[in-house]
Formats: sequence, C-alpha cells, structure tokens
Amino acid sequence: MLPVNAARIKHLYQQAMAAQQAGNAPEALRLYAQVLQMRPDLAEAHFQIGRIHAAAKQADKAEAALRKALKSRPKEPAIWQALAGVLSGGKLKKLRREAASAGISLSTAPDISSLLAQIDSGGAEAAEAAAFALVARHPQAAGPALALGLARAAQGKWGKAFGPLEKAVERDPENPRALVALGEARAELGQWLRAEQDLRRAAALGADTARPLARVLRETCRPEEAEALLAKAAQKHRKWPRLYLDLGDTRAILRRPRAARAAYDRAIALGARPIVLAELADKLAAEGEHAAGAGLVEELLRADPDNPDLIRLRGQQRQTAGDFDGARADLMRVLDLTRDGAEAIRSYVAGGKVAPDDPILPILEARLADLTLPRASRRVLSFAMAKALEDQGEHDRVFAHLNRANRLMREEFPYSFDTDLANARALATGYTAVRGLEHRGPFSDERPLFVSGLPRSGTTLVETILAAHSRVTAGGEMSAIVQALHLPVEQAALDPAALGAGFAEAGQRYIRAARRQSGAADLFTDKAIATFSRIGPAAIALPEARFLMLRRDPRDVGLSIYRNMFPAGTQRYTTDLTDIGRFIRLYDAMQEIWAEALPDRVHVVDYDALTGEPEPHVRALVAAAGIDWEDACLSPHKAERRVETLSFAQVRQPIYRSSVAAWKRYEDDLAPLLEALEKPVVL
Repeated sequence: MLPVNAARIKHLYQQAMAAQQAGNAPEALRLYAQVLQMRPDLAEAHFQIGRIHAAAKQADKAEAALRKALKSRPKEPAIWQALAGVLSGGKLKKLRREAASAGISLSTAPDISSLLAQIDSGGAEAAEAAAFALVARHPQAAGPALALGLARAAQGKWGKAFGPLEKAVERDPENPRALVALGEARAELGQWLRAEQDLRRAAALGADTARPLARVLRETCRPEEAEALLAKAAQKHRKWPRLYLDLGDTRAILRRPRAARAAYDRAIALGARPIVLAELADKLAAEGEHAAGAGLVEELLRADPDNPDLIRLRGQQRQTAGDFDGARADLMRVLDLTRDGAEAIRSYVAGGKVAPDDPILPILEARLADLTLPRASRRVLSFAMAKALEDQGEHDRVFAHLNRANRLMREEFPYSFDTDLANARALATGYTAVRGLEHRGPFSDERPLFVSGLPRSGTTLVETILAAHSRVTAGGEMSAIVQALHLPVEQAALDPAALGAGFAEAGQRYIRAARRQSGAADLFTDKAIATFSRIGPAAIALPEARFLMLRRDPRDVGLSIYRNMFPAGTQRYTTDLTDIGRFIRLYDAMQEIWAEALPDRVHVVDYDALTGEPEPHVRALVAAAGIDWEDACLSPHKAERRVETLSFAQVRQPIYRSSVAAWKRYEDDLAPLLEALEKPVVL
C-alpha cells in the first residue's frame, strides 16, 4: 500500500489534470501548487504548469516551470520539446545544442511526409482536414502546423494559411520549406518586405527561391534584379518551363520583346502550350510594346486563323488603337466561331454607342438567354446588355441586368470595406509618422504628373488634356508607384527609424519604370487608380511630383462605377451600391488629407466645372502641372494616342457634359448609394 502522502499527491495530481483538461487553468494551477508543496521536485507537476502557461502565451512563466521539470527529469524528450516551443532566438539555439549533446530530439511532430505528398499530388483539401486534426493532437509541434499551412496555401486560402505557417517557422526557424511557404503567404498578403526577408533566409539554407523571390522583386519595382535572378536559375534548372515563362514575363516588363519571346520559346520547347504566346502578346502590349504584341498575335493567327481567342485579342488591340471598324469585324467573327463569345460581345458594346439596328443586339439577347453558358460568361453578358439598353434609352430595364451582373461578380469576389478603411487609416497614419523625418537621398528631381481619382471620375479626360501639350506623354495607368512604395511604406509601419534612403530609392525606381513603360522623353502622366491613397508617401519619394485629383458629383461617379465591368477580382467594392458610396466617401476623406498636407502640390479638379466651362479650368490645370500654356490643351480629342480606358470612343470626342446628372434617371435604383453617401468616412 502507498504511503499516505503519496496517495494524497496522486489524488491532487489527478484532480489538477481533470481541471486542466476541462479548461479551468486557475484551478489546475492551484492544485498543482499543492502537489509541489508536498513534492517540490515532481517533474510532472512542473511540466503541466509549464504547458498551461505556454497555452496562455506566458513564455517566461512557462520557461521557468519547464526548466524545473527538466532539472528533475533531464532525459525526458517531452520536456525538452515543450521548452523548445516557448523559447526563441539565442535561448532556442542554445537549447538545440544542449539537446544534441544529450542525444535528445526536439521534434514533437509525427512524420508528415505522407501529408506533404498528398498536398503535392493535388489532395490539399483532404490533407487540410488531416493536418488540422494533427495540430490538435500536437499543438506545439512545427510539422503539423507546416502541413496545415501548406494545405491551405495549395487551395489559395492564403489568409488562413498564414497563421500556421508563421507558427511553423517560429518553432522550426531553419526549415527551408516553411520559410518559402511563409514568404509566399506574406507576398499574397502584401507584406513584401518581410516576404523578401523570409525567402532570402530560405535561400541561404539551400532552398530554391528563384520564382517566388523574383515575383517579390517584380512587385516592388525591381524587374532588373528579378531578370538576373531568373536567368541564373535557368542555367541551373534548364528543364523548368514555368521558370522560363517567368523570365519571359520579366523581360516583357523590361520592354525586351525579343528576349521575352526567346524565353517563351524555350518554355514551349520544354512542354508549355504554344497558346501561352497569346499571353505574352497581351503582356507586351500592356507594357507599351504594342507593335510587338500585335505582331505576335498576327503570327499566331497565321498558324491558327480560326482561333476565336486570338481573333478577339486582335480585335481588342485594334480597339485601343482607334481602329473601330477593324475591331468590330474581328469581334463579330469571333461570334461566328464560338457559341459563347461573352468577352467579344462586351468589347464590341464598349467600343461605342449601340444603334437600334446593330447586329450585335439579337446575338446578345440570344446568348444572354442561354442558361447553359458559364456563370462568368453570363455575368459579362449582363454588363453588356445593360450598356446596350442604356444606349437605346431603355433606362427602366438597365438595372435588372446591372444588379444580376454585379451580384454574380460579388459571389465570386467578396469584399470587405473595413479592410480598405483600415488600410487607408494605416497609410494616413504612416505618412504622419514619417513626413517630419529627415530622409536620406539622393532624390529624383523629375516631375511626374499624377492624375488621381476614382474610376469613372474624369481621370482619362484630364490625362488627355495634359497629353495634348507638346511636352507631355500620356502614361496611362501604371502600377509602378504603388510597387515602388511597397518597401518603404511597410518599413515605416514596422520601424520608421530604419527607413534610411528607402523613399529616395523608391522614387528612383519609379522613374526608371515609368519612363520605360511610357517611353516619355520629357514630362509624363500617370493615372493609376490606387495612387489616391498613397499621395503622401509618393510626395516624399518624388519631391517634384504634382498631384491632380479629380472631384465629381458622387452620384454620377457611383452610377458610372456600378455599370462598368472591371477586370475580375479588381476594384471589388464596385459590385455593391452601398460599398460604392462608402468607398467614395473614403476617397473624399483621403483627398481632404492630402490637399491640406500638400497645398502647393495637390490640385483638385472639379469635373463638373471643367466640362461646364472648360477653358478657365483647363488653364488652371495646366498651371498646376507647372507647364506653359498651349492652345492644343483645349482640343485634346484631336491628339493622336492609344486609349487604355473603359470608354474608348468617348476619349476621341470633344469635352462633353452628357454624363453629368445621369444619376437622376435611376434615382430609385440608386437608393442604397444615396443613403451611403449621406455618411462621411472619418480617417
């Protein structure tokens, strides 16, 4: 029979364990303390106390308890492993050395190789469920957390993958695969600076990070570095087609069409489908290599003259170049070759006003009625029908199609206004934190002209006015300023004191990219939509830049946004009238902040006043841009230029007011928008 004190200890210990399993940590700690009063060296009690504190993220208390347990039971792997779960940095490295000397494995995870193989072979959904169960059984282990993160990442669940991957790296900071996966997750979530740090750590440990790291470099406006990295990797991995496609895409950004084509040809020789050349054509055109893009499409059509996707692409290229007759012919031919053709119909309708006898109308009606078409196609066709009905003056039928189109878009691409609001507040607060700092140079002395506003607010008109000036080249919507600012903006949020020359370097990178893309020898415009929330940081990076911000009747802007189809997955707020109203007020709040902070560099252009009485407002606009007056700015429609906008035909007309107060036709339908506009957004 056990002595009385031993029986008492056992009973108290069992009670403590029961309380712990029931989630009653305070009661469990009280009972374990009583156990230790009778048996101060009982390793099991110290171990459980350590586990309770670890679960509560009380690392110091957990460490103290676990070290007492280890002192009593120095050969017990579970204690070493639990201690490893609460340590970090130098302490964790020291513990690893001590464990190795003692012959103790710090791994608490079961073998996850079968789960990793399942993920790699396409079974990520099933692997996620198994990994989740494994994490529950081994909450402090690195392996199950890694498997769970990888399974979610493989399904595109990046937000849900991030937490487990971060835990996996915390617990096993020298695991290359975990670091690569965490870096990729950070990139998906816009944490570009930390993504690069993780990927470079992984590379130092022997991981092949060329593709994800090149993506980070491209997305932070460093395509030259990305090309060098990929070219070096291609010498090592000569049979990876995806690597050569990435190299080709990077060379397209650098406007090196022949080198891009060579990389794509190599990818095709290694097994990529030849149709990928159509993607390259699109990318070359997007970077300003219109002739190369068009030539590549013609080459592909010679080999496959009845390919509807290629014919549509040529039609869209002709549309942006102003060849509307050629574009319509191509787009109609697509409809003879395919029973879908939704994107061709949308492009056709967007190219100009649809007349009552236009042959596109019966085709559009028939295909919209075909419920066997994919949801994405019916979404596109609904946008097209709304535009066609408005052109016919059938305003009472427009919103039924708009509501259907936007509902289908929102189901596929959900949106949270709170996320955009939080991001805007962070950008405004971050600017306040860094504007007074002394930033190291050298800064660019060039003067880009940023035309900023909501979609459909008149930015294209303002850019066209400025581009009519002999010194100004229209740059269109360039992504470079947002990309260039990723690193310093993120660094400012993490540690402003460590910025150094971050903003100056961002400005220099931007100028190189913008000049390359626009082909401008002198001044150029940039009307990227996302600039409006980053004007403060952009002003630091580019001390001579000017910012021309649009203001338009928010009811007209809201209507115009809702009835236009944006590229899938972008501008997600545009699919709901309430969210559109809230986002407009968010823009207004940002405009007010920047105009107050930078009164000599931010000029607000009133679209309604500009179109009502152009000359005084055009003169003020030209003066705000810092250029001498030229009469050509009053007739921007006469200038020859390509058009990258949702209103191809309208750009080639004189300044007009037909869209002013258009919202009144749909006042009842716009009730959610009008209600949302009543509530200002506070940053």
